[in-house]
Amino acid sequence: MSKTIIMTMNKVAAGVAMGVTAMSLGLSTAAVAADTEWAGFVENATYVRDGVGLSKFRNTAQAEFSKQLETDGWDNVSINGTLRATYDGVYDLNSDEYGKDAQANYLGENWHGQDISTAILAPGTPLPCENDPQLCNNLDGYMDQSENDVRYPDFNDQLDFIRELYISADKQLDSGTVLNLSFGKQQVVWGKTDLFRVLDVINPVDYSRHNIYDELEDIRIPQWMLTAEWRMGPNKVFDDSNFSLVWNIDKFRPSNLGTCGQPYAILDGGCFFASRINGGGPYVINDVVDYEWSLRNTQFGAKWEGVYGDTTFSLNALHYRQQLPSIHALGGPGSNFGLFDIHFPEVNLLGGSIDYYSMDQDAVWRLETAYTEGEELARDTDGYKKTDMLRYVIGFDKNIIIPELGTNSAFLLSTQLFGEHILDHERDMPNKKDNWIATLLFKGFYMNNRLSPQIIIAHDFAAEATAVAPSIDYLINDHWKVNAAFNIKEGGKKTFPWSVAGGAPAGGQTEPLARFLNGPIGVANQEDEFQLSVRYSF
Repeated sequence: MSKTIIMTMNKVAAGVAMGVTAMSLGLSTAAVAADTEWAGFVENATYVRDGVGLSKFRNTAQAEFSKQLETDGWDNVSINGTLRATYDGVYDLNSDEYGKDAQANYLGENWHGQDISTAILAPGTPLPCENDPQLCNNLDGYMDQSENDVRYPDFNDQLDFIRELYISADKQLDSGTVLNLSFGKQQVVWGKTDLFRVLDVINPVDYSRHNIYDELEDIRIPQWMLTAEWRMGPNKVFDDSNFSLVWNIDKFRPSNLGTCGQPYAILDGGCFFASRINGGGPYVINDVVDYEWSLRNTQFGAKWEGVYGDTTFSLNALHYRQQLPSIHALGGPGSNFGLFDIHFPEVNLLGGSIDYYSMDQDAVWRLETAYTEGEELARDTDGYKKTDMLRYVIGFDKNIIIPELGTNSAFLLSTQLFGEHILDHERDMPNKKDNWIATLLFKGFYMNNRLSPQIIIAHDFAAEATAVAPSIDYLINDHWKVNAAFNIKEGGKKTFPWSVAGGAPAGGQTEPLARFLNGPIGVANQEDEFQLSVRYSF
């Protein structure tokens, strides 16, 4: 099916879906209750990378709107939307480094420390659909963006310029409770973590925008979803409670790891998948499994949350597809390296969260945990293994007044410890059986909160890699804001023994799986940047 037909069908489907929902809510009798409320911003983000030069010249325009409607039988009916247009000029202004003519073929050349002439993998092909038709065909539908696709990332067949477009309405029930229905293109957020996700996995993520460092609300990939929330309110036990269902009816999309030739490709996955065995061997990837849309392939989940005193909690269940790729050796386990198919297996998640506000400490303690069944992780000899996973995060948030730092405004201290445990671990997995990543945020406020310095630190214990990101926000007035920042990484450079026979060559090789052992911070340890953003809000 051609891309033009797919785009047309998406537009038709969106229009039909909105029309059906409108009729089901009785909107045929709706009247406009108020003018449409608009807000938004335009922003330029210019980043300069050490030793490379310009790594981002992103220009963004975003508009948000909400329109209230009056209907018979429904309350708080509104149509809500967020539209975004992005142009990244780095592909025009630094075309030697990024884009179809990129000279930095793959990150491993810069830090693996091996003789390139004896490397297992040949350098990845930048933007393969511009340079290698056969490889583009192998990657069809995944990491196969053209240069215009990465230059204008919001404009594609999936209509990603629509960040959100949904209709929401409340129904007062005879029991005194409230039923809320929302339908459209949405971001559904579970959990409250930053940088790394535990429960917040309903929407896939676009890591090509800025690896793990952008706000999740800016990098979640919107999906067409139907949500229902039963707001039960207080009862004899709980101070508040509600139960919600989410049905992701969109065609499955994995997270975007970044195409080879882009400045941000998490774990260098894009160039790994766009490479071949050195010496003219086969491509690493033979094919990407496509999951056609069907009711069987839709994703769904449920959440119950409540409030008991100073404690807020949730219980979560989700059936979805793994958003990170699993590589299956063509011909089965033990087959020669260099012939892999990419799969995205079905996963079942059970988890929950607890937030506790301590009055004595004037602080919030957070716990999130998720147990998943059916994930697949990379292995050396057999390509992958299906295993259950346990992930969790412990967080602590506190406002602290420190007069010695020259302000009576409170500083925000937020720390998180992410843990991951592989239940069915094998010795030839690059991932450690247990790993932890710690993060710290310390943020201050000066000049009536117009000047806000902060520092973020993240440390990956297994990779022995650290990222440090100091920044300062200056709100010039109600419209203009400037942010200046550094993003500095160090560590990584791990080796992972690998050979076709499964043994460890003398001295140890670093391809292809060291990128997993180095983690997203360690693999990016040559991406130190100075960052400047200017935003005008309206």
